[in-house]
Amino acid sequence: MIQIYFIYLRQDDPKKSTMRKLERFGLARRISPSAAREKITLTPSADRILSKYDGPMMERDGICVIEGSWNRQETFIDMHFAHGRRLPKLLAANPVNYGKLEKLSSIEAVAAALYITGHGDEASMILSKYTWGMNFIQLNRNPLDEYREADPEKIPEIEKAYF
Repeated sequence: MIQIYFIYLRQDDPKKSTMRKLERFGLARRISPSAAREKITLTPSADRILSKYDGPMMERDGICVIEGSWNRQETFIDMHFAHGRRLPKLLAANPVNYGKLEKLSSIEAVAAALYITGHGDEASMILSKYTWGMNFIQLNRNPLDEYREADPEKIPEIEKAYF
């Protein structure tokens, strides 16, 4: 089982925090930004895109997501991660942003990372904690499958084909 971590910024309604819910289930752990420095960390400010080749490092060190408003770019200005990754383009399935491009909840982001790196069963398991969760994989099945098989340099072509 891939260890799931999150940096909690307290920017959104705590009752709507998808990662805090995973924490209550014992499936995720809150950590500080400094503790995330050596883990693959999902962030929109990363230069590198997540790919299947990140799987072994995730298996060893876990995955981290920033639980805060990704709409606030100032959030990420001072956060630099040695292994920061951005996700390829996907559609949100969460009730607030359903069908919107790149407006994923934190749990959708982690599930996408798990799926792309070959851990689809774990992605499904964490998404099952939400009534709408499995809609994320159904909505994005084709691009997710292609991202999972692609070399990193091919991912922008796949993004263009779908979005």
